[in-house]
Amino acid sequence: MIKIKSYKWVLFAVLSAILTFFCVVSGNFFTKKVSLQLGEIAKETLYAPFQVENEIATARKKQEAEAAVQPVYKKDSTVQEKAIGNIETFFDYIHTIQTTDLTEKLEKTPVEVLSGLSPIALYNEQYEALLGANSDTLNQMKNICMEVTSNLFNGGISPEESNKSIEVRMAVESQNLNSTMKKIAEDIMNHVLEPNVVIDEVATNEQKKLAQDKVDPVYVLAQEKIIEKGARVTEEVYRLLEKVGYLETNRSERYQQYIGVLALIILVSVLFYYYIYKVYLTKKEHITIRQKDKRLSLVFILFSLAMLMTRAFLGATFVYLPLSITCMMIAFAMEHQIAFMTQVLIVIFSAIIFKGDIIFILYFLISGIASTLIVTRMQERTRTLMSSLYVGGIQFVLYIALKLLVGSPLSVTVLSEGLVAFIMGMISVVAVIGALPMFEAIFEFVTPMQLLEMTNPNQPILKRLLLEATGTYYHSLLVANLAEAGAASIDANPLLARVGGYYHDIGKLTCSNYFKENQGSTNPHDYMTPKESYEIIVSHVTSGLKLAEEYHLPNYIKDFIMQHHGTGLMQYFYVKAQKESDEPISEKAFSYPGPRPQTKEAALVMLADVVEATTRAMQDKLGKEIQIEDVVRRSVKQKLEEGQLDECQLYISDMEKIIESFTKMLNGMYHQRIAYPERNEKK
Repeated sequence: MIKIKSYKWVLFAVLSAILTFFCVVSGNFFTKKVSLQLGEIAKETLYAPFQVENEIATARKKQEAEAAVQPVYKKDSTVQEKAIGNIETFFDYIHTIQTTDLTEKLEKTPVEVLSGLSPIALYNEQYEALLGANSDTLNQMKNICMEVTSNLFNGGISPEESNKSIEVRMAVESQNLNSTMKKIAEDIMNHVLEPNVVIDEVATNEQKKLAQDKVDPVYVLAQEKIIEKGARVTEEVYRLLEKVGYLETNRSERYQQYIGVLALIILVSVLFYYYIYKVYLTKKEHITIRQKDKRLSLVFILFSLAMLMTRAFLGATFVYLPLSITCMMIAFAMEHQIAFMTQVLIVIFSAIIFKGDIIFILYFLISGIASTLIVTRMQERTRTLMSSLYVGGIQFVLYIALKLLVGSPLSVTVLSEGLVAFIMGMISVVAVIGALPMFEAIFEFVTPMQLLEMTNPNQPILKRLLLEATGTYYHSLLVANLAEAGAASIDANPLLARVGGYYHDIGKLTCSNYFKENQGSTNPHDYMTPKESYEIIVSHVTSGLKLAEEYHLPNYIKDFIMQHHGTGLMQYFYVKAQKESDEPISEKAFSYPGPRPQTKEAALVMLADVVEATTRAMQDKLGKEIQIEDVVRRSVKQKLEEGQLDECQLYISDMEKIIESFTKMLNGMYHQRIAYPERNEKK
């Protein structure tokens, strides 16, 4: 179980949960309520809190589009077939009556027989005239009737133009018939002609549906007026007010919603704490409790700022929201997993506040993850412009793609909003990189960019070290190389270990000639008491802290300065004091003040420091009397037995990896060289 001695982050977590609750209940999901009924007069002007469809207006436009559709007609071939068949049958009956004894068998007159059988109704005088006509005349009439009828049917006869008497008269007028036969032919055709073009119900309905589908929905935009003060509430307005949630219905339902939001926040908070506990608190052992507390506080502070920012942008287009700032900052301070998880929570509650749709959710989830992966790979702040262009480009393409996905046309509005997304992506990156130094100082987290800046030889304190304590400068470089190699072999930060190696001995600037690496042939300690020597040597720790304050160095460098000797014994002067004194000497009187290394990186700098110094002091014996690995192993073992590594989360399995990496590095530094023979010059 992880013992958290500081609970500031818990306070920030509670405050962020409370703030989230009030941001959610004051957002678009929980809009203000008014008491209005149909036909009442509005007491105030009401505006739409978000874009909403006016369903009644949309339905009205669809009805208008449907009414404008012309009917689709089709020909009914059976009408023509029936008409032609009746004409043929009619003339066949006339021919039968004229050539057979049918009338005698039926004991009726020819006119009575024809009128009883005929499918075409004519006057008796007309029947009589036809029965008295010769076969040539009848055939001519039959052909005329069938031809004219077929032509008229082929042209189509609609219900609106079913009277074709004029066309029939004009067609018969030019025929070689007497006036009586022409009139009979007209009557025959007018009798059989009827509409053969009818409305195609299926095709007409399809056209109406297509016309309705082409109608764009009518929207009331965010902040657009729904009803003005003093206006009467119509059904259309009432439906809009109901849809945006302005109408007061049942107050108990609102309280139920409050309870639901509160329960959701509590549930998510518990799950988030469990996730942080598993992923961060229990696994990041090299980070001190104070640092964990500050960084967790940063998470909830940034989360709260994201909620306030979402609430402040309510009513604007969501592309103006720079929500990815939070996850980028958290990724720098902690881990990508924590950043992604936080982004998911921010998107969930922001979507509730904004009453966002699927585009809102996908846009911020994908853009947040993408921007985090791009920006946190930056090693130098000079890459800010390029990274901001990448993030802006991704947000532009993402927004356009999501709009096209939901069927929006590629209009000028969509492109302009995509441009806003591009600009906001660039602004987010610049804001994060610009704010990082302040957050690094306040919340004590380290970024690769800051570490790389600290390794720059042009840092003022490093330039001073090179000029005023050259031996210490090169000793620090070797320690940095060893510590970095050791950190790379275990679960530690190599770049942080290198920085610690560079700065751990800056306190020697105040008394550089009292340290062996900076001395010439004279050693001032030969003329001093052991206690005086101890006081001067141990002062490089306190002096280093003062210099760190003077040069505004980060706290993690101060930790390296304080911890790189731990509470170790200054053995040389302790033994010297024992020899010069008859009284027993306390080890504490000749020990460093500490504390012991609290992180793996600080422990690596301690081990690299003692190993480098010991190896350099014994370099004349290396390879002859002793191996480098023996020196490294003995030095590490000594610090382990002294208990200097008890508080830094280094494991026994790590020790062997550290010894191996130190040995490999030192073998490269102190390898044997070939002795070149002197050259004899011939005269």
